[in-house]
Amino acid sequence: MTATGRYWIFFVIVAVGLALSWGQVGRKTHRVLGDQPVEWLPVEAGCVPMQSPCAAMAGTRAMVLGPARGGLVLKLLGLDERSVLAVEASLMDAGGSVLQERTLQPSAAGWLLGLENTSAARLRITVVGPRLNSVAEFPLATDGVTAR
Repeated sequence: MTATGRYWIFFVIVAVGLALSWGQVGRKTHRVLGDQPVEWLPVEAGCVPMQSPCAAMAGTRAMVLGPARGGLVLKLLGLDERSVLAVEASLMDAGGSVLQERTLQPSAAGWLLGLENTSAARLRITVVGPRLNSVAEFPLATDGVTAR
């Protein structure tokens, strides 16, 4: 076998290995997403959480987001807060690109999110539960004016 042939065999083995490993990643992702369904909670019309509390609701679940000192506070209704594994917040621009992601810490008032002169247009809240994730997207800016 020539040196060129040996190189070709090596690269074919590497290529087959990479293809098989990416196939496994896809199967695992599908299995994980199938095990953890997502429930989207639609936000009520005219929602401006920087000015007054507003809700995202679906069935017996609701997220209420409203102004707080230095940012926003989130309260959960219809969810057993002891079963909440995490509450994640993603600040997004108008195009839907994620600008910043945070894990929120609970307090007596709810889950607090500090906003330091953000230019984000939307806030995606994900409540991670043992069997179901609840997700809502709240607007932070209205009529092209960014909340500060």
